[in-house]
Amino acid sequence: IGDSLICGSISGKIRAMLNDRGERIEEAGPSTPVEILGLNEVPMAGDRFQVVSDDRVARQVAEKRAIKMKEISRKVQRVTLDDLFKQIQEGEVKDLNLILKGDVQGSIEAVQDALTKLSLEEVQIKIIHTGVGAINESDVMLASASNAIVIGFNVRPDGNARKLAEADKVDIRLYRIIYEAIEDIKMAVTGMLKPIMKETIQGQAEVRQLFKVSKLGNIAGCYVIEGKITRNALV
Repeated sequence: IGDSLICGSISGKIRAMLNDRGERIEEAGPSTPVEILGLNEVPMAGDRFQVVSDDRVARQVAEKRAIKMKEISRKVQRVTLDDLFKQIQEGEVKDLNLILKGDVQGSIEAVQDALTKLSLEEVQIKIIHTGVGAINESDVMLASASNAIVIGFNVRPDGNARKLAEADKVDIRLYRIIYEAIEDIKMAVTGMLKPIMKETIQGQAEVRQLFKVSKLGNIAGCYVIEGKITRNALV
């Protein structure tokens, strides 16, 4: 408790620790699994963490690493499914890096298994990261640094991730049916990808209260936190 640490490009100070039984503990020795509270974001799975002398050092190192990742992302020409075939022909792409996010682990495993079985001579498909939950900033940063496409299965990007993806020109594709994702990648590699209807986010709202009304059902009392909400828009 109280240690300042850095993990990848994420920093923080340990405010609390819970062991595998959900009990609060003061310290964790080698091979002790713990859940910690106090990081400013969720780090990527596989990132190494280390304790540093104070918060200032942790923030400085984290900021330098984040800047380095952004610099790398600016130099790399972004891969998108729309222009994948062109980049393959020009010899710019030999590996197609994918990041998979899904609602449950079973869905991710099914998508991952199906994609890795694709036999494509033109390009090698590599799944560099998988995870359960909404697409977040860390996913977009990783995609930006590794020139990857983010595939979301029954999940969506949060507001910050969406803004970062637009700024860094990271391609995010959302699906509800596995074979549609597989078909899109196949078609992109062969240069036959059909035009898609692109969903444009015009606002975000937070549900603050539910009101039960007889004959109508539940009504969500919402607070608009970004953009605007218009009549007949899809939610």
